[in-house]
Amino acid sequence: MKWVKLFIFYGCILLLLCNVLVIADNGVTVLDIAAPWDAKTSDPHVNGAIAQRMGTTETLVDINDEAMISPGLATSWEVSGDKKTWTFHLREGVKFHDGTPFTAQAMKKSLEDSLKKSKTFSSVPIQEIKAVNDNTLEIVLTQSFPSLPAYMAKGESAALSESSIDQGDISIPYSTGPFIFSSYSPNEKFVAIKNPDYWGKVPSVDEVVYHVVPEAETRSLMLRGGDVDIAQILTPTITEGYSSDSSYTINTEPISRVRLISYNCEEGPFADTTVRQAMNYAINRQDLIDYVLEGVGEPATSLFPPTMFWGNKKIQPFSYNPEKAKTMLSDAGWTDSNNDGILDKDGEKFSISLVTYTERAELPPMAEIIQDQLKKIGIDVEVKAVDIDTSENLKNSGDFDMYLGGRSLLNAPDPDWILMADYHSSGSFNNGYGPYHWKNEELDDLLTQARELTDSAARKEIYDKVQQIINDEAPVSVLSYYVNQDVTSKNVKGYRMHPTEFAFHLEDVSLS
Repeated sequence: MKWVKLFIFYGCILLLLCNVLVIADNGVTVLDIAAPWDAKTSDPHVNGAIAQRMGTTETLVDINDEAMISPGLATSWEVSGDKKTWTFHLREGVKFHDGTPFTAQAMKKSLEDSLKKSKTFSSVPIQEIKAVNDNTLEIVLTQSFPSLPAYMAKGESAALSESSIDQGDISIPYSTGPFIFSSYSPNEKFVAIKNPDYWGKVPSVDEVVYHVVPEAETRSLMLRGGDVDIAQILTPTITEGYSSDSSYTINTEPISRVRLISYNCEEGPFADTTVRQAMNYAINRQDLIDYVLEGVGEPATSLFPPTMFWGNKKIQPFSYNPEKAKTMLSDAGWTDSNNDGILDKDGEKFSISLVTYTERAELPPMAEIIQDQLKKIGIDVEVKAVDIDTSENLKNSGDFDMYLGGRSLLNAPDPDWILMADYHSSGSFNNGYGPYHWKNEELDDLLTQARELTDSAARKEIYDKVQQIINDEAPVSVLSYYVNQDVTSKNVKGYRMHPTEFAFHLEDVSLS
């Protein structure tokens, strides 16, 4: 009798295991990612970064793992003798997610929609877009512009079907990527499903859920609790806790992003160039790396790191020299006239605000260290650590003195993009991510010249001069270059980070 009961018991267990195996075999493979950034919209032509990284959209031009432009939906391209007409030869046999063919006519309509919606292309001198035939697209410019292919890699230039464009405010974008858009819930999640008819490598996972989780600690807790498979953009302090745990893999990758302080150059103390220059000597960059980043990363010397082709290798890093900073501030009229420990000028105390955002977990503690460093030379700093949307509203309205953030350098793999958007006066006075309302006529002229040059060496020479001007005039203080750290569970295979944050490479990811 006892033997019979055991037989029945183990038989039930075996049956249960068989049922579980059947469920696992027939079930949907779901990859869960926790990351800090919201897509902000389901329309990639308004904001296309998350859709592009998730693989739901594709562009004419890709960015490879060496941060160079490479074929995407266009297999090749060339420019005319007068440098004003670019011809893109489109990949054949590609279909949009709604089943319609990817053609030059569809791409023309898609790009025209993007030009209307995205300020990414506001400075691109496009005159006309032509569909020559089904597989040939021409973009006619008003002037020579060698950076055009790089701009065609931006997420906002995504190829969308004509039925998508006809929606107006696009709620269901049909593109051509390895994943198909499924749903978007603001500040919550972005869901994509496998495209079984993808023209390239068909993904292994059936569904990807991108969870918007602003707090790094919460992302880490979700990973440890098994709620997600990948926790992105964690701090070195958090990732250190995974270093001895074989259940997880730490993925570390230097990326083309710089931490910097942007100044309000229109009003307040930082309208004075000398005061901004003094800040470069008042901030101890190595302390920020040592105490907040556990020594991970390098102090920044110029906007572009010297390891990049476009970096100005001649610019010398600023030394930490608070005494020199105090002398410069005194020369600018800032002294402690009443011995209260705070500098003043014309009856106004040197009291300022430093705005930053919490989605990048290292920024608020960095802001507090900067606050302490500036206090030592007589500057009273109020730190405002808020969510990124609030911080951008404060910055774009000029309601700040210093803005601490992390700026991507190669969303389009060409220096024209960030320099025009942030440092040319057309960008600085139009809600750019760089300095607020700063203008340098020499820099504006140089950037305009560089836009028309096709010789890389000649462009490099101009961009070196531009970086030297930024270094000398100090509309920003560059602090450190980014080393990104994501952590995955051990069952995630094939995941890797992109040096420009262009893609998550999800078509290469599998779950074991």
